[in-house]
Amino acid sequence: MNEQIKIQQLLQRKLTEYQAGNRSYSVRALARKLGMGPGPTAEILQGKRRVSRQIAEKIVDRLQLDPSERTELLRDYPVKLRRNTSASRARAQDLEVLKLNADQFEIISEWTHFAILSLMRLKTFKSDVAWIAQRLGVPGEQARKALLRLQHLGLVQVDRDGVMTRTPQPVRTSDDVLDLSLQRMHQNDMEMAKVKLKELRVDQRDFTNYTFPANPAVLKRAKEIIRKAQDDLEELMADDEASEVFRVCMYLFPLTQAEAKT
Repeated sequence: MNEQIKIQQLLQRKLTEYQAGNRSYSVRALARKLGMGPGPTAEILQGKRRVSRQIAEKIVDRLQLDPSERTELLRDYPVKLRRNTSASRARAQDLEVLKLNADQFEIISEWTHFAILSLMRLKTFKSDVAWIAQRLGVPGEQARKALLRLQHLGLVQVDRDGVMTRTPQPVRTSDDVLDLSLQRMHQNDMEMAKVKLKELRVDQRDFTNYTFPANPAVLKRAKEIIRKAQDDLEELMADDEASEVFRVCMYLFPLTQAEAKT
């Protein structure tokens, strides 16, 4: 029954979080997010309906839980082990992969990590957690955890004197983790953009949009142009006099529904 309580508590916690940001957020809205009916969703919230592993996996995918949260939630559900593989060895291997994937997930989805890597390129960078936290406007503990993840994945090195330096080590994840983490990253970017739109003066930011007729067949080329524009912008702004860290977000998506081919 432990797994049932975990699912119930997860949905209760998520519903409370969503309602904190939107008072009109309802169980029906949560049900739509989960891809379930409002009745079954309400019954799970009340502890009146059992949840199978298949439904539990659907719930954690819809809520975009990171790998560690997913494993914690599903660990009490039975899993069929492969033949000739001991349970202890399989579990040890799973935990090692989980540890790596969870760190990678957080680095891609949480902006603080890339911001720290960019800070390290500034001439004024200081190898001090408190300084990093102050420059990014985040709690010290958040900055400390981000640095530990960067170290764990070999993206940052700290010598005996505490001096922090970047390494060229790339971040690689499995495709499913990468896709999920990128979704969360883009969602975080949009939420951050809302805050910056209100906080910053117009001369400190640039928010523009442009709507135009387009041929979807050339979308690949359009993406290449956007990537080139990003590179050109970084080359312009990231010179020897760089003193701040900026983030550029570009969105290109269709507003129309594709017509059915006849």
